[in-house]
Amino acid sequence: MGSGSIVSLQPRQQPGCACEQCRKRKLRCDRQRPQCGTCAEAGIVCEVNSNRQARGPKKGDLKALRTRIVALERRLSLDQTTEFLVGGGGNFDSSVCYGETTAIIRPGTAAAAASESASSTAAFGHQRAISQLPAPYDNNGSADWENEIHVQLDSSPITPKPAPTLPPFKFPPSPVSSPPKHAAAASSVLIHDLMRADLDQLYFDRVHPNVPIFNQSRYFARSRQLAQPETGNNSNDNNPPIHQQCLQYAMWTLAMALSSQFESFRDGLYTETKQMLEALEDSNDNDNVGDLDVRIEQVQAWLLVAFYEFTRTNYRRGWISAGRAFRFVQLAGLHALDSPDSNNMFSRHQAGEDDDAVGVLIEERRRTFWVAYCLDRFISVHKGGQWPMTLTEEAICTRLPSPERAFQSGHPISGSFLPEAIASSDRTLPSPLAECAILATICGRGLSHCQTSRVERASSYGSPSMDFWLRHEWLEGMLARRLDTLATSYPAAADPMLLFTFMMAQATVVNLSNILLETTMNHTMMMTMMSTESQQQSSVSYGLVVEESRTRAMQAARDIARLVKAHEQIGYFKAHIFLPLAVFIGASYLQHVGNETTSSTTTSGGSIMDEIEVGGSSSSSTGSTHVFHGDMMNGRRGSAGQSGVVIGMGTMIGNNDKKEQQQALRSCVDALRKMQSFNNLARDHLSVLESSQSAEEFMIH
Repeated sequence: MGSGSIVSLQPRQQPGCACEQCRKRKLRCDRQRPQCGTCAEAGIVCEVNSNRQARGPKKGDLKALRTRIVALERRLSLDQTTEFLVGGGGNFDSSVCYGETTAIIRPGTAAAAASESASSTAAFGHQRAISQLPAPYDNNGSADWENEIHVQLDSSPITPKPAPTLPPFKFPPSPVSSPPKHAAAASSVLIHDLMRADLDQLYFDRVHPNVPIFNQSRYFARSRQLAQPETGNNSNDNNPPIHQQCLQYAMWTLAMALSSQFESFRDGLYTETKQMLEALEDSNDNDNVGDLDVRIEQVQAWLLVAFYEFTRTNYRRGWISAGRAFRFVQLAGLHALDSPDSNNMFSRHQAGEDDDAVGVLIEERRRTFWVAYCLDRFISVHKGGQWPMTLTEEAICTRLPSPERAFQSGHPISGSFLPEAIASSDRTLPSPLAECAILATICGRGLSHCQTSRVERASSYGSPSMDFWLRHEWLEGMLARRLDTLATSYPAAADPMLLFTFMMAQATVVNLSNILLETTMNHTMMMTMMSTESQQQSSVSYGLVVEESRTRAMQAARDIARLVKAHEQIGYFKAHIFLPLAVFIGASYLQHVGNETTSSTTTSGGSIMDEIEVGGSSSSSTGSTHVFHGDMMNGRRGSAGQSGVVIGMGTMIGNNDKKEQQQALRSCVDALRKMQSFNNLARDHLSVLESSQSAEEFMIH
């Protein structure tokens, strides 16, 4: 070839598209039309698809991926180094932290790179790390570092080069990290798509069976919409609505509480969720939002946060958040969704929704109310009836939840009202949430019964009134009917909420026995000291009633132990948040009856908790009130017999019964020990049991 000759380099392939046969056989097509050479030799029809999609990544994917890689590299590097001020203008030079080899984006492309970074960050739903340093902005909103932006290419973030010793510098907040009042805050937890899918699945596996608020199909459809990036010049326009993001973060936070997989992300996401909810409330206050504009997502998010705080933080914080959720429930009018005066403004303003979609929306609001209603009752039961209930039963005009299968299929069935369900003699089991709401109502009426009886004792010198006996008999009869209904469906029920409901029903039997004992004890002791024969007969009749009640309570406590052992097959991660409460009530009764038996047979110490080897250091209690009071235990010591032990009002406990009692208590304590690693309620209740054991030993010695 001569030096002056010019050789024209032709491409290896002809312009146009290869035919389908050459693509399938992986041959080089000469792209002749109407038939290529290969097809002509084979004698087959040559087909060309001119509408084939372009190969390679979609438009914008590489930009978003590059931005995400830069954010991760910065996060890894800044974990091992310190932020430094470089230069007099305060601009950040990434070559200091990322090494010496950098690619420089010239001023002509700096603005485009900055806009690409902002849009890709919004496309990932604010999933950037909080350690990703934003650029300082001037008053005009333009970046100060447009003259030169460094992006790391070759340096490894795992082994960053040591940075020079320079004075520390804290970057000023940027408009991206401090958005307007309706934009979401920057995320301190980088939740990628795979992690998002895992958390969604984890929520519906472990949380949803006990907090069945959401329609899964509707949630996943909405979640896909939130995850899809939107086009727009303003990055704030790409943000999902803050109330929807608050709800999604609250769901993920509670899902993390019931898993050891995301232990390191849990606290950060919880803190961020609380901050977003507080910011949402502040923005509503500033906008003078009316009552009818309360977002249902805000109510649901506060409920889920309250459940998380009961599980992972402390009882006081959970109680306060639950109270806020209850007020939002009232503000949203969820207690009167089916009232004739209600116009269902929450659902009927939804444009373009068909009847089934509107029905699902209304059903989600019904379920939100009943979950809050049950939580209100269980909080009061936990404190022994000392705290009043917030959501009163008399003001409810919302139907009970639809069956779960109909709700998830998108065709919810209208349930009955609460008074109708309680008075009904139908033995068919409603939905688990509806059955839990009915049982929570009975628990709430038992708490009101306890509070009223205390007032009556204070005003009538300890004598139980006729109203007390009528209320007590009515509650016991209603509870017995619900237990029969649950017992008939229990063998086929593997639902954790049904198991929890069954256990709370048994715990209510124990609580009613305690109320009866507390009411009649002082009156019985006073009547026994009097010489009137009729008064002594009245005392004996009270003793027979209390004895029958204690027998039922003992059987209920053993049933709680049996049910919690059966719950282990499902797994305690799927258990209701307040399952430790039911276990604690049963274990407390078994422990005190066992300690009474031990103290009446020996005075040298030893108790039932010693026999099941409950030891180790116990964490401090958060102030949970014991279901028994110390003055109730005094005067109930019995005397030993040959075939058993007589305690209290004459209940006989034989040796076989004592062994069963010890086994039942062991099952309860073992369950609390297994749950205490991820449920603070279990830890607190176990601490109360152990502290009560120490007090009993002191009394014996």
